[in-house]
Amino acid sequence: MSNPSASPIVRHIEHSGWTESHLSFFVDAGGLADALARLPGGATVVSADVFGTAEEIAAAGAACRAAGITAPLTCVLSTAAGCGALEIVAASGCLVSRAGDEGAGFLVDAPEARHLFLGGIVPTDASATREAQTEAVFSRIERTLDAVGMTFPDVARTWFYNDRILDWYPGFNAVRTEYFRHHDIRQMPASTGIGAPNPGGFALVAKVLAVVPRRPGAAGVHTVRSPLQCDAFAYGSAFSRAVVVGDSRARMLHISGTASISPGGESAHPGDTAAQIRLTMDVVREILREVGMDFPDAVRSVVYFRNPADIPLWDSRRFGLDAAASAVLGCDVCRDDLLFEIELDAARPAAAES
Repeated sequence: MSNPSASPIVRHIEHSGWTESHLSFFVDAGGLADALARLPGGATVVSADVFGTAEEIAAAGAACRAAGITAPLTCVLSTAAGCGALEIVAASGCLVSRAGDEGAGFLVDAPEARHLFLGGIVPTDASATREAQTEAVFSRIERTLDAVGMTFPDVARTWFYNDRILDWYPGFNAVRTEYFRHHDIRQMPASTGIGAPNPGGFALVAKVLAVVPRRPGAAGVHTVRSPLQCDAFAYGSAFSRAVVVGDSRARMLHISGTASISPGGESAHPGDTAAQIRLTMDVVREILREVGMDFPDAVRSVVYFRNPADIPLWDSRRFGLDAAASAVLGCDVCRDDLLFEIELDAARPAAAES
């Protein structure tokens, strides 16, 4: 992490009828309750990601429980010590309720759209094959969507943290692609697929954001192209490079996990982490510009390094990113020659023009 001891950062996005708040908090910063006090009154934590070593995750989990957070925790183990972090999303100003019978997340009922935040989604049997565990995760997502009157085509963003991803990424992609084909998913969600174990020993843990407009034209989700890269589906990965979730007050851009991939789909700059960082950030900048945004509009980011020894190469300030809003992990990227990956969310008021 660029600055693991930095003070917590809170960013607010004013949507139509509700406020979405993002809190980035480092495990060694202490005082989670004080950081949560900076959220708007009546805010409910609807999503909580915990990154770090086993010890850091245990400490963060205890802090969440002590602070009264009841959102399911998405726990991701990192090979980089001293970088434990919490990424929290909270909702205020609207009706927030538990989602479904399995306690997988929260439903935000806003005037223009319904937003479903699901986290900590794991299969029920860690001894099953990896592909069977993947199918179980998709089944659990589908059941929770159905319980709140949604379907998988309403999913705008997914995260998959796969243990030993390099051993079975083609198998995971095959299950995901077949699921999307069977359910006639035509607008692919933005997605992160990263290699990291979890404390439960499952093959994967997942997160989901789904959005349904309350009336035509009130809000919407649309995909955003990556000017410097090809469609990921061209090389067998079923996701969009980015999506925008918008309403009459704000636009939220979700950029998928992005790495050093050339326009033709090949890995670029193998063995050169610094060059991969430069190309990746050029790609991200161009995606931001597609919707009239730039790096200062970022509200959160997560950076992944295959080799923790390369973490000092990362300097968020070079790109106008707040160090305290960037979690940095040691994880495998989905190809063995990719050394760096970043996901990033950014927001602007709907009236803001490029």
